[in-house]
Amino acid sequence: MIKKAKEVRQEAVEVVCPKCRETCIVYFPKESMPICPYCKVEMIIKEVLTEGKYG
Repeated sequence: MIKKAKEVRQEAVEVVCPKCRETCIVYFPKESMPICPYCKVEMIIKEVLTEGKYG
């Protein structure tokens, strides 16, 4: 009997630089927390993006 590896669901997350407010979208847990290309500081999570969200 072969066990199937547990699939890890990836979540799209919008991150923002706390200094200059530059934003980008990354996928967790596949990617790590990015560094702002302008300020060289670690970005923080702004919002977890979900499909079908109406604004």
